[in-house]
Amino acid sequence: MPSGKCAHMLSANKKFERIHNLIQFAKSATRNQLTSKLIDCWSQPQSSITEATDSFKFCFVRILLTLGAEPDALYEDEYGRKELDDRIANGNVCVVCAEKYNDFLAYAQLIHEAQFEQAPILIPRHRRCKTGLIALSLDGGGMRGLVSVVCLMFASRRLFGDEYLPNVVDWMIGTSTGSMLGLSLAKGLTLTEAFFLYWDMKDEIFLDGSTMKRLFGSMVDRQSRNMDDVLQKCFPDQYTFLRSSLLAVELKPPDRLAHTPRYDVVIMLLQIPVYQSMKY
Repeated sequence: MPSGKCAHMLSANKKFERIHNLIQFAKSATRNQLTSKLIDCWSQPQSSITEATDSFKFCFVRILLTLGAEPDALYEDEYGRKELDDRIANGNVCVVCAEKYNDFLAYAQLIHEAQFEQAPILIPRHRRCKTGLIALSLDGGGMRGLVSVVCLMFASRRLFGDEYLPNVVDWMIGTSTGSMLGLSLAKGLTLTEAFFLYWDMKDEIFLDGSTMKRLFGSMVDRQSRNMDDVLQKCFPDQYTFLRSSLLAVELKPPDRLAHTPRYDVVIMLLQIPVYQSMKY
């Protein structure tokens, strides 16, 4: 029998399990499967619109919309409204979450249409900028980098009708974890692939724990080892990056760069003070 409390009040372990299962499903799901999952999540008594862990707040049904789920079925015969009203009446949705569900119903169809159904603006794909270079600046902020990925996904779909946008960028500039995103795109990952890579990094690098545990416990060492493993896997030493449209001027003597593994360069770019052991 379903619990009578709002789903956002579930235990942290249960939330983590639900989020993990959804992400693993979404990695290989088709758009039709994502759509079915969205409808299922909407009607389940213990499904929430937002899951929050100690380190990150995850928009449960919104991410399905972002990845391509079609929300149209929610509006047929007011299915979404009726299901939501039933869940509110049964005590499965609190006042705060009900407002978020209402916002989703108000905007989901418009957001989906803008990305997948409206004719894209169709900026020429292979025309180079004649007045200079196109630079993409990516901010850091840990897992908030997912916001950058989602914004790029929306912009690319609106402009090109797909995820072509990174290919028109001459230089990608990133701060902290923004550099991780930039390098992922430069390596040839699609925006969707970069999203999932970023998410996988969360469980390995951004470990939950108090500041005291980070300062005086073994968490920092474990985090550093995990980061080494993740980056060596993502950025091996063999050259697999896309060729720059314009080579940068060499700013360092070649002998200082010749023997620096690429994943070490990534770690230097990511530098997370206090949370990263001081080995570099």
